Amino acid sequence: MKRTAAYLSFSAEQVLPLIREAATTWELPVTEVAGTLRVTLEYGEIRVASEGAGTSVRVASEDAGNLQMLRDLLTGQLSAHGLNPVWEGGSAGRQPANQSIARVADIERLSPSYRRVTIEGQDLARFADGGLHFRLLFGPDGMGWPETDENGVTQWPGGASAWHRPVYTTREIVCDGEAARLSFDVFLHAGGRVTEWTEQVSPGDEVALMGPGGGTGQKTAEWQALVGDETALPVIARMLASAPQTMQGEAVIVVPDEGDIQGLAHPEGVTLRWALRSNGESPLKALAALELPQRERHVFFAAEKTEAQSARAALIERGLAKHEFLAATYWVQG
Repeated sequence: MKRTAAYLSFSAEQVLPLIREAATTWELPVTEVAGTLRVTLEYGEIRVASEGAGTSVRVASEDAGNLQMLRDLLTGQLSAHGLNPVWEGGSAGRQPANQSIARVADIERLSPSYRRVTIEGQDLARFADGGLHFRLLFGPDGMGWPETDENGVTQWPGGASAWHRPVYTTREIVCDGEAARLSFDVFLHAGGRVTEWTEQVSPGDEVALMGPGGGTGQKTAEWQALVGDETALPVIARMLASAPQTMQGEAVIVVPDEGDIQGLAHPEGVTLRWALRSNGESPLKALAALELPQRERHVFFAAEKTEAQSARAALIERGLAKHEFLAATYWVQG
């Protein structure tokens, strides 16, 4: 287990409420024993406790990239309130441990609404495990890629707000040691920054990505439903491909038209249905049409923010407990 620690010259009474609030916002379990607060994440843990007149903050993870992410996350959370942690082992000018540099290998038009981008890099193998998603990095013109400061925290040239960091799903990955060839699919839509990038990028162009993250998507429920819009097609495809063959349930994917339908591997006990926007279909209509069994179950829903909010309310109204579903926001209507 990799670990790092920071010391804050502020009392635990000043620090602990901020960590509790953050954990509540992130919907993470919190325990407090003998003056030590512990926040458990899927990929690591945070521990906060009094230390002399100040407070110690310790983070741990099996993975160096997740450790970097936790350090950056906590630094941002605490610094926003004037609490600046000083981390052990910080070093300036390094590539953040959760960042990789790669080059575009291929761009392929899959269907009227999707384009597949394939990249290659010497340290991409970690994207095969630890999470389905990653962030593409688009910074200000002429700026370099992010690097760490003397505190070991990621610094964004031009400021973090100047960077576009959209989330994508690793669709396919082939590893050769630490190197790998990774593919991801882009839903094409007018005005989309990544859509425009896929029209201009060429093989050999350099790209940067951070991750992986977002969990593995694997649930243990015997019956599962997966419902998503166009942007969720890649993640539902990954979830179906990795699902146990004993899984039962339904998967519904909304796409613009018939030309966007793909052949997807899935367990025999899962019914896969494609819903067409051109026929007036929508993720919420598909969700409402689900027949939910009264046994162990889990529903995954992914779409636009307001649709995800409506899905949460609808599933609770239908009697599902919070642990029985995930309604995720994959994009926000402008």
